[in-house]
Amino acid sequence: MATDRSSFNIESTESESIEKLITTTKPKKKVAISGENNFDSNSLANVNTHRKTSKKRGRPVQITDDRFKVKVPKKISPALESKLSVLQDYMVELQDNKGRVTFEKIVSALADSYISNRLSVSKEEHVKREIQEEFDKI
Repeated sequence: MATDRSSFNIESTESESIEKLITTTKPKKKVAISGENNFDSNSLANVNTHRKTSKKRGRPVQITDDRFKVKVPKKISPALESKLSVLQDYMVELQDNKGRVTFEKIVSALADSYISNRLSVSKEEHVKREIQEEFDKI
């Protein structure tokens, strides 16, 4: 009953030959490395890091009156721009507009709303007259 445990039995009783279940029909791939000792910068592939810039899309806006052409770019903070974008959803004056709502349209609608709602009739007429005079000067 006593077995000798001082050594392991490592002899295998199974056959060593293994048969493949699936035979491959594709030939094995071969890899050839050329220039393995070439550490020159020209050996690397040229990678273009510049992105192609897309051209402006859509139909350009035609402004016939020179008084309404934008000559100075807007310089406003991102906080004010986000306020105006939220406010334009609630502005009744801009809801009829089908196209893109520009910064100039928002400011113009705000100015017109302020003039008609917050000023008295005499001040409203005076401000409209002054605005018309300024338009005529342009």
